[in-house]
Amino acid sequence: MRIEILPGTTNVVRFPVERRARPTLDLLREIAPDVREVLAVADAFGMEAPAFDLRARVDAATADYIVNQFAGAGERLPAALDALLDPVVARAVDACRAAHDMSLDAAKAQQMLHQAQTSGHCWAEPLQQRAEALTLKATTLLIEAHARVEEAEGVARAVGLARRGETWTPRDLQAEAEALFGLVRHAG
Repeated sequence: MRIEILPGTTNVVRFPVERRARPTLDLLREIAPDVREVLAVADAFGMEAPAFDLRARVDAATADYIVNQFAGAGERLPAALDALLDPVVARAVDACRAAHDMSLDAAKAQQMLHQAQTSGHCWAEPLQQRAEALTLKATTLLIEAHARVEEAEGVARAVGLARRGETWTPRDLQAEAEALFGLVRHAG
């Protein structure tokens, strides 16, 4: 467990509420790995990153599932949508936690290896093997966590549209970016 001192204090330790909090989309978005880090690490290790359109594909598949399975759900729809979303979010939160924990273990192993190498210990070889194995496992879990987050976000979009009674349409990334930055499209 990482000990995190609160800013401006020397003796107040922050309790990691994200470890005990109920898995929600807000929590997931707080602990989700940065996509830039995921892509950089995957590239550095020669591993395949999750498909760039994974979120969009899961979004479309979930919307199709909702239409086919819950067409006449009526009053049961909110509970059915929760039952669809909650396990996906929980798996993504668990994957993010596992990736974070493994990255801490890998960092400790790398630090122990560095200390052994700088002090000239002859038993650095097993430490190097352990550090490399943990680093590879941490990389694999980071990529897996990113994939689980993308899946959860895809399901969340389709479920959100269904909750609001809106018709599903594919995401328009260009329009979303323009809205985010306050840009206006000009015909021409």
